[in-house]
Amino acid sequence: MYLLRQERAALAQALPTLFGFYLVQSGCWSDGQPLWEASPIRTRILVGDCEQPGSVAGDPAYLPLAGDSVDVVLLPHTLERLEEPEQVLREAERVLHGEGHVVVMGFHPFGPWGLMRYAGLRRPWHGRFLSLWRLRIWLRVLGFEEISVRHYLFRPPFASRGMLHRFAWLDRLGWRLSAGAYMVVARKRVFTMTPLRMARSRPQPAFSGVAKPTIRSLG
Repeated sequence: MYLLRQERAALAQALPTLFGFYLVQSGCWSDGQPLWEASPIRTRILVGDCEQPGSVAGDPAYLPLAGDSVDVVLLPHTLERLEEPEQVLREAERVLHGEGHVVVMGFHPFGPWGLMRYAGLRRPWHGRFLSLWRLRIWLRVLGFEEISVRHYLFRPPFASRGMLHRFAWLDRLGWRLSAGAYMVVARKRVFTMTPLRMARSRPQPAFSGVAKPTIRSLG
């Protein structure tokens, strides 16, 4: 399938640069198979209603994980398919430790693939697609630093393989206006507190508060 091939190709460039001990894919996508093959992280957890062996049943908006415990959170079209996309992103920020990364994949709302939601088709076209502009605002509010943005799905969403093959030149062109989806990698920033130094007063002599002796003349 063209869609999954393009998404796995995008992740194959991003995930090998993200390291750590734990990776969580929050939310199921397509056939429910995880999309973390390219990651060098060994311990991987799939959270959601995926019905896959080894997956953890849970709500991406309320992850059953401790805070500051995960190195990478992968959100493959998760924000656009759930009722509380802001809460899903907050949960990703909560479980990530400092300098951890979140990888968000989504359809451009007014791209050739995003416009398919008006064709009356079922999943995945029934979601509320999130614009890249709004996602960037949410990430900044939550204290994330944007690392990279990648656009993909440049061919129109044809069902025919022949038609998809005919428009393969669009992938080579990589024109932003024809992109149907995006992938954002962002890092959770850590804000350190700098203690304020006490203002030093001018040093005083040890006996500055003692009255000075006076000598009276007896004459």
